[in-house]
Amino acid sequence: MNKRLPLILTLLAAVLTGTFAGTLLTSSPQPSFWAKLRYGASMSDGQYLFDSVADIVPGASDSGAFKAAAALVQGTVVDIEPGIAYASDDGDSGAPVVPYDSQDAAMRYAGLVVRVDKVLAGRLGQGYTDGKIRIRVEQPATTTLAELKESIGTAGTGLMFVHNLAERQQLLGRPVTDPAQLTYARTVYTPIGEGLFVEESAGGPVVAPLMDARRAAQLLGYTYLSEDSEAEPSPTPTCDDLDPCFTPTSKPSATATSVPAGGTEPASTTPPSLTALRSTLLAAACAEGTSADSTSC
Repeated sequence: MNKRLPLILTLLAAVLTGTFAGTLLTSSPQPSFWAKLRYGASMSDGQYLFDSVADIVPGASDSGAFKAAAALVQGTVVDIEPGIAYASDDGDSGAPVVPYDSQDAAMRYAGLVVRVDKVLAGRLGQGYTDGKIRIRVEQPATTTLAELKESIGTAGTGLMFVHNLAERQQLLGRPVTDPAQLTYARTVYTPIGEGLFVEESAGGPVVAPLMDARRAAQLLGYTYLSEDSEAEPSPTPTCDDLDPCFTPTSKPSATATSVPAGGTEPASTTPPSLTALRSTLLAAACAEGTSADSTSC
């Protein structure tokens, strides 16, 4: 018995160590919903064709080729669903539609189910049913829909610039004519100018998960701070035919959140809160006469 005791103690220690390690692994923080979705997120109409979030507000004048959103809503992400899949990565250019879970799918757009808590400006069109809309977002090839569903509880509440996809394409002079794609387009919304600003935790700063971090800093009026460097100034865009310069607007400075050309960089390195950003956007909607609640102006 005495000879077996060291062996028994060794085996017991191994079991306890393995159990403890397993507990640590299962209790380690999991990536948030937006961290999983961020890679490969969809690109929206009008990127880099406007210089302020005020330009996205419903009713805003065209900024060059860019047209404002149909609606600004405050909503809560409650689910994510299969949307549409294409056989090549140029789906919007006429690629064949394939079943969502098909091995032939080269690009998938999921449907972000958003409970609309309030329409703040403009109006919602087709596809607004039972108090919800579905916003199309590109599903990263490295993440499954099931994995995204697992973390949907961390998606939070946000301010969202949206437009029904079929109505948007019609407005831009590119109407959807394929019957299958038209049926889909009538049921979903597209985020305009990558304008989804989400509060992941109550009272915390907003994140812009569909937007490049430096671009978000420029639009929201704070200095971008990378993970391994000091604060970096917001970028100055390079102008060419494929990536036009920002078009200056005549919006009142009180409603603009980006840094004017030739102005000084903002001192803060923290994005605004949801409440602060909502106040800014409501002021812009009031200036355009599109606020859904005129008593707030």
